[in-house]
Amino acid sequence: MLAAVSVADHWDSVYRNKADDELSWMRTDASRSLRLIGSPTNSDAAIVDVGAGTSTLVDHLVDDQWPHITLLDLSAAALEATCCRLADRCADVELVTGTILDWQPQRPYDVWHDRAVFHFLHGSEREWYVSTAAQAIRPGGRLVLATFAHDGPESCSGLPTQRYDTIGLSQVFGDHFALTHHEREVHVTPWAAEQPFTWAVLERRQVSRP
Repeated sequence: MLAAVSVADHWDSVYRNKADDELSWMRTDASRSLRLIGSPTNSDAAIVDVGAGTSTLVDHLVDDQWPHITLLDLSAAALEATCCRLADRCADVELVTGTILDWQPQRPYDVWHDRAVFHFLHGSEREWYVSTAAQAIRPGGRLVLATFAHDGPESCSGLPTQRYDTIGLSQVFGDHFALTHHEREVHVTPWAAEQPFTWAVLERRQVSRP
């Protein structure tokens, strides 16, 4: 993977130089994510959207009155655009600029949502991601994850990707998470290209006591 500063520059350039309808991953319908995320179950419920970009998912999370919402993205430009769109509602959202490999969560989360960050990671980066998620998600909490499927693209926005089926995801996350749901999606880009995705809901296992 490129050095973190180079990757940040790459994504800042993407978001500053392309309109949303020029981004292959952009979608106006967040219903699949919202269905898998569900509603907040208590007054202290927390959710993090990893690789939030300029997604409108956060608009719906605010509407659904999630008490604690965190957006994490490597691109400051993307988070700035999202905050401008949210206007005064942005005050209720924590914005974190940085890579998942450097992020240190400051609270436990009930839901971790990631649509298309994990498939950019390789080797030890994947191990770090799994470890961070396991530390951040409460026992019984959920990781809602979307990656390119085995027949999906081998690269995205000029960067190589890994591709997964549910067996592969279960193997990667199995020490800390149990697969409770999975489904396939064929995402259609703004220019009508098809991108197969694997969606998985992984529940954080209860932490065993010595």
